[in-house]
Amino acid sequence: MANETKQCDWSGIRSGDARVWREFLGRLMPPLYGMFMKRRPNPSLAEELVQKTAFDAVRGRAGYDPAKGSPEDWIYGIARNNIRLEIRKRAARPTVNGDISVYLGRIDTEPLPDEVLERQETAGIVRVAMDRLASNERYVLEAKYIEGLPARAIARDMDITEKAVHSLLYRARISLREQIERIAGDKQGDSHEI
Repeated sequence: MANETKQCDWSGIRSGDARVWREFLGRLMPPLYGMFMKRRPNPSLAEELVQKTAFDAVRGRAGYDPAKGSPEDWIYGIARNNIRLEIRKRAARPTVNGDISVYLGRIDTEPLPDEVLERQETAGIVRVAMDRLASNERYVLEAKYIEGLPARAIARDMDITEKAVHSLLYRARISLREQIERIAGDKQGDSHEI
């Protein structure tokens, strides 16, 4: 059935027909979630990657070429790319090597390294940026990333659909990024004036 998407359905997907997209994504989101969970068994990350894949597909719908495969093949290709990007991103993050007790012992006897101070400054910037968000954006980010609630629980708390939660999370992350960039830019401007 996956390869039996009708051409008229795809024309609706290309044009952005919301009904067709709801049906298309509604059918593919559970298998995409399963695919992400198989590679990285983390429900929050899997939800985020499903959401990113859906948004990437909607944004890039004009780039789909039916001669290269079905719409399902196309969206699974986007999903595989998102997994690869996540793996690369995680591989690039620094890790703590060695015995953690050594690091804990140093905290009591040595001054804090610049990295810790920078993290504290970053945390302060994030707190200010969060305070500047709309209350629903702040709530959904805190519920998802601080409390670790799944989209279903957030939807129930906010009395909205899960899809609305995913959309709100997407918009909230953009708003937060914009606020952080604004605040960081202001701080850089202040340091140049000194």
